[in-house]
Amino acid sequence: MTTEKELKGWGKQGSKFKSRKLKKTNSFPWLFISLLGFSAFLTLGHFSTTINNYSTEQSLSSQSLIFASSQYQPIKIGSSEDIAQQDFTEIDRLASTLNYQGESIEELANLLAQNADNELEKARIIYAWITQHISYDVPSFLEAINNGNYPDVSPQKVLRDRTTICSGYSNLYFALASAMDLETVIIFGYAKGATTIETDDEINHAWNGVKIDGNWYLLDATWGSGSVIDEKFKPQYKPYYFATKPSEFIYTHFPADRGWQLLKQTYSRGKFVSLPHISSSFYDLQLQVVSHNVNQIEATARIDIKLQAPNNIFAIADLYQGQKKVTTSSTFVTRQDNYLIVSVAPPASGNYTLKIYGKKGKEAQKYQKVITYEIQADKPVTEFPKTYAHYSKHEVNLIEPLESNLPDYSSVYFSLKVPYARDVQLVNTKTNNWTALEGYGDYFQGYVDMEPGQNIVVAKFPDDDRYWHLLEYK
Repeated sequence: MTTEKELKGWGKQGSKFKSRKLKKTNSFPWLFISLLGFSAFLTLGHFSTTINNYSTEQSLSSQSLIFASSQYQPIKIGSSEDIAQQDFTEIDRLASTLNYQGESIEELANLLAQNADNELEKARIIYAWITQHISYDVPSFLEAINNGNYPDVSPQKVLRDRTTICSGYSNLYFALASAMDLETVIIFGYAKGATTIETDDEINHAWNGVKIDGNWYLLDATWGSGSVIDEKFKPQYKPYYFATKPSEFIYTHFPADRGWQLLKQTYSRGKFVSLPHISSSFYDLQLQVVSHNVNQIEATARIDIKLQAPNNIFAIADLYQGQKKVTTSSTFVTRQDNYLIVSVAPPASGNYTLKIYGKKGKEAQKYQKVITYEIQADKPVTEFPKTYAHYSKHEVNLIEPLESNLPDYSSVYFSLKVPYARDVQLVNTKTNNWTALEGYGDYFQGYVDMEPGQNIVVAKFPDDDRYWHLLEYK
């Protein structure tokens, strides 16, 4: 997270600038909302604990009526695409460097308002300040679920401690936005990734809606602040969760009040639960689901999941059974024009979790998890060929064959793309027979008479006389 610095002229208790007159925050039952907080934690990470008991569900349901969508009709839905085209670089920077140390909602709102000239900038600078200055309180979350001691999530307490859980984030956003004359609501509902959704009554998360120039938008300051990984908070400012497209937000957030989906055609709870788990990185990389828009997939044979992706996007995938990663060659990623094909071959019957990761091709950044599926296999499927480091390094794309075990004494057709390769050969390690594949630019193909033993696809590249292993077949 950006190092916090104090803006010139801004002290602990106020500003040298002329203060704007701000509306006082409406009296609000923070105590009841705080009851929600213990079960609503940052869902970008993973805890092993699953929350099953909610003794305060009845109180929570009644509180959601405070912000019932029926009270705000007609709700005009804003264009998230237009918001995404705005340049918030300076607003985000100012929010990051404003190191306010006080506990007053009105005072902080006044400081933020000095740098916001319209409703959009007000809504953004509040989001940017909260997400870059408030950390997720993992110890309080664990204390709540383990011992039943729920934290105070009032806005003043959040400002004093600079740490909270999700309801504290949404409470603070509501308080600051109200003080800056923005119409805003707190939305109660269900978020994927935090808890196991088991009944129709569970509420495990809270986020906000805000009205900007007559239009309503969705935001989640909790998810915008970072991630919880291995029970530790990792701060990371994520602009994606400000004015997120409702059609994307619904993949992870389901409001108890369907009106706050901000969709012309709302989703049912069952439809929401059935959707795959998608992260913000999925949309950052401009990916789109083409073939499997459900979370649970039944596998009776090899699965081919198709994602639309720009040509500079690359992906890898891992298969897990429980917490253990499957070590066999059970996943394989290929490209077909503007699509990535993630193929899955479960090694045995059982339940699996498929995690797909993506990144921009030539960038040094690490792969980011983009989408997750649950797979139920009823029988083993032939594994894929083993790949070596140079397969990924040289951005090789295997077209066929995708089966690791090839029939002996048969003619098998090979086709693959090996950018910039000078020569590609199939080598039988038992007989030491080499068979060259015919090159057509970056593409190499041809029939090979298979012999018993291991067969390795190797390639030679410019300015290097060595052959490098790419793939291995049995």
